[in-house]
Amino acid sequence: MSIATTDANSEILYRANHDRDSDGPVSDAVVEALAAVENVEPQNLDVRLYDSIDGDALECLYETTAERSERLRVTFTISAYEVTIEDDGYIVVRERVDNPEQSVR
Repeated sequence: MSIATTDANSEILYRANHDRDSDGPVSDAVVEALAAVENVEPQNLDVRLYDSIDGDALECLYETTAERSERLRVTFTISAYEVTIEDDGYIVVRERVDNPEQSVR
């Protein structure tokens, strides 16, 4: 798993609010967010979430935080993106600052 450093100046490509009580698994919401940014259906997404983060562990962290007063923010990189998930349900996708898919000229 890559560790990302959030750059507050990088443009937000996608932002959504995930309701843990009615929206299903947060990992599915992340896949849907990435698909929206890529303008494809989730099943046609070229990247796989589990290549960057353990979806089961993410679900466990997210659900456990709902039962406690602890705050959670998980940020990880996947392909050309940086994804942040906060315990209040916000999912933010930004362009990765150190995007390995950008060609060096």
